[in-house]
Amino acid sequence: MVKTKHREITDSFVFDKESYGKEKHKYEPSNICEMPIKWDKAENFNVFDDKGNKWIDTTSGIFVTNAGHSNPKIKDAIKKQLDSNLMFAYQYNTNLRYKFVQKLLNISPNHLDKAVLLNSGSEATDAAYRLIKLWGKKNNKKYIVTFTGSYHGRVLGSDLMGGTKQSTDWSNVCDDDLVFLDFPYEEQELNLDNLPPLNEIAAFLLETYQGWGACFYPQNYIDKLYEISKQNNILFCFDEVQSGFYRMGTLYGYQTYGDYEPDLITLGKGLTSSLPLSAVLGRKEIIDCDSSANLSSTHAGNTLCCAAGLANLEFLTEDSFQKDLKEKCEYFTQKCKSLLKYNIIKKVNVRGLVAGIILDDVDITSNIVENCIKDGVLVMSTKRESIKLGPPLTITIEALEEVFEVLESHIKSND
Repeated sequence: MVKTKHREITDSFVFDKESYGKEKHKYEPSNICEMPIKWDKAENFNVFDDKGNKWIDTTSGIFVTNAGHSNPKIKDAIKKQLDSNLMFAYQYNTNLRYKFVQKLLNISPNHLDKAVLLNSGSEATDAAYRLIKLWGKKNNKKYIVTFTGSYHGRVLGSDLMGGTKQSTDWSNVCDDDLVFLDFPYEEQELNLDNLPPLNEIAAFLLETYQGWGACFYPQNYIDKLYEISKQNNILFCFDEVQSGFYRMGTLYGYQTYGDYEPDLITLGKGLTSSLPLSAVLGRKEIIDCDSSANLSSTHAGNTLCCAAGLANLEFLTEDSFQKDLKEKCEYFTQKCKSLLKYNIIKKVNVRGLVAGIILDDVDITSNIVENCIKDGVLVMSTKRESIKLGPPLTITIEALEEVFEVLESHIKSND
């Protein structure tokens, strides 16, 4: 049993799919909702079930609720729009859609001057894939260079760019113009021999960090990629679905690498901190390169999601929020790095309020994750040798203290 200011656990939880998944899996796939917790409500950085158990959430749902669960300003905006009697307008313009897109572009770097609205991160990266193909066709370039082990979504185009056996086996579809580099987990030089002819490359497409372990690119490596792109008219593109909207301490995660000007970025998750909405931002000459791109989607840019998105952007750019965020990022980084004193911790990747704690044993990792949850801290299981942390950006330092107290106790007991 646990009872603190930010946690309260009165039940015991058994991590056995056969016992807790039987009822749910009667109606849904067995790999959906694999944790033995039924969410009843979520507020700020806390999640509650219907029995009164209360967790600190360090997953933000899955890196969605950057502005906190059920953010009051976002809720008020959605309620106001519900009362306006306009919930859906297909591709017709609305004042709210216009205001949202204008706000999004106004806070973004000036070279990103057009936006495509969609519903999910998968759709956004799939749209980027399509735009790159069309732009490449017009410029006699065909190759898209990306990295093995990436995750860009579950739509066919975005799935193909994942560079894993799993992402192609199910469809028997292969794009021979996709070139996969090994992800540079350690400091290394970019080997140009692994690239196709530079004049035939249409784009480099990168996750801002590789998701499973929040793995960042070595600075010299990504700098070289960017230099090559600018010297050879190659599009430089970032998948910012997980990393955008101050998750890494800056508006977009790629800005932590340097003063880059990417040609396309894909956004999702933290774009609304709530409802489904995604976007591709890019240079107008790419977004408008070919009308056959057909980038519309039935529910994209619907008024409820745009209301949530606009309120979210206004909240995240407030001066008071930004001031607190810097202090929290510094504390979070220091506490994460302090875990390196334990032998079972092999590496810590951390920037802003995202971290990957890398171990060398999957079973030990699962044990730590399960025990944290039993003690009232939701941490993300990657089903690999990593524990991933990404709390709502509204979390307090006091709550983070509890998080690291619990996490460290279970790391220590397995060391």
